Amino acid sequence: MTAIAFVTSNCAGICVNGQNPLSQTTQVEVGIGYATPFLQSGQELTRAEDLRDQGLSYYEDSQGNRKNVGGYSGLKGYSFNIGFFKPLRKTKGLMVGAMVRNTQTGSTPGDGYQEAYFFNFITAGVAVKYYPFENTNLFAKADFGLAAVLTKNRFINEEGDQNFFHQFGIGSCGSLGVGYSFLPFKDKSKSIDAQILYQQLSTRVEVNGIGDDHWKFGALNFTVAFSF
Repeated sequence: MTAIAFVTSNCAGICVNGQNPLSQTTQVEVGIGYATPFLQSGQELTRAEDLRDQGLSYYEDSQGNRKNVGGYSGLKGYSFNIGFFKPLRKTKGLMVGAMVRNTQTGSTPGDGYQEAYFFNFITAGVAVKYYPFENTNLFAKADFGLAAVLTKNRFINEEGDQNFFHQFGIGSCGSLGVGYSFLPFKDKSKSIDAQILYQQLSTRVEVNGIGDDHWKFGALNFTVAFSF
């Protein structure tokens, strides 16, 4: 019995020591990042993008004319995320949990802040995080779930009044990323995670004159997160 207990104890020690220590305790993650969207398809989504590429206002008067408002800056902004991960004991280094991410981006033309385009989206779903190496804090992560997109065009109408046009849609999303956990704290269960993440989203948006408009877009995120 003593021999069996000794072998069992050693095996347990080897199993624990054979994986990265960061993957052995529950993590809560709070992060902020820089985000750049990539608009891919969708009738209204690409039409509005074409107008911005031409430096034209979103507002069209009764004669079909649009004001030239100057070149728009590229879409860019910030992402905020919160999530948690729990160790999956049956697979070394693997953690499962959930992640919510809010991304807010925008673009303004040379004519000033009275004209602008805002492109915001929220994702929420199940998530995984994987530390493949015992002695190196490199990790991969992914999540999949629901997505919501909200856009706003800001413009000046024919009477000189400030107007807004909003669009909203829901759909699905997925993301893949890699990162590295730095350990600057005395408590080695806490880390600062530098991450690069790509999101792919597919949503359906109800648009006047079109109906069911299928939007596809991606986003690249550079994120710094505190895990504890």
